[in-house]
Amino acid sequence: MSSNIEKELPGQIPMEAERGMDGHLAVQPGSPTCVRLPAEHYEELRQRAGADYCVPDWLVETAAEAWGLDLDGKPADSTLLIREPTKLGFARASWEINLYCNFGCKHCYLGERPLAGLSWDEKVKLIDIFRDSGVLWLQITGGEPTVDPDFEGAYRYAYRQGMMLTVSTNASRLWKPEVLRLARRIASSSACTAPRRSPSMN
Repeated sequence: MSSNIEKELPGQIPMEAERGMDGHLAVQPGSPTCVRLPAEHYEELRQRAGADYCVPDWLVETAAEAWGLDLDGKPADSTLLIREPTKLGFARASWEINLYCNFGCKHCYLGERPLAGLSWDEKVKLIDIFRDSGVLWLQITGGEPTVDPDFEGAYRYAYRQGMMLTVSTNASRLWKPEVLRLARRIASSSACTAPRRSPSMN
């Protein structure tokens, strides 16, 4: 998967057709449902990517049934994100964006670590490696991922590469304006998992 075709246009419905370990899949960010595509359907989407044509009828029906989306008459180029196949086919990955946590829980090995991690350019390179390896589902964790200065940018960049994102967080920074802004803009594309905490855990 050396390239992807994407346009960030207002109202874009991010869907993806990807060949992973289970064959060709169509996914809708924010939904646990994915749909297997026959090879000929994937090739049709792939060959027409970038051309001026509407979402094909078979995909209109599939999207309506699987996700309740109305793609009838929608331009395919600004509605779909088609990723190139990869020979590696790594479908899932978990990324510790940093090793620092803003809590000091006694049971956890991360509490005393300094805030350190990759530079922004290195993070972009790593996300590109994930994409080129076929990663479709990416978990961003840490440490506490939301304390990373590049968290928002990394999340957006991974999303634009067609990844289904999950953030594992202690939820302590979900009130921050930048995190709320990200959640509001791409809320339908992500899931957040927060571990239960009790006063005795600190």
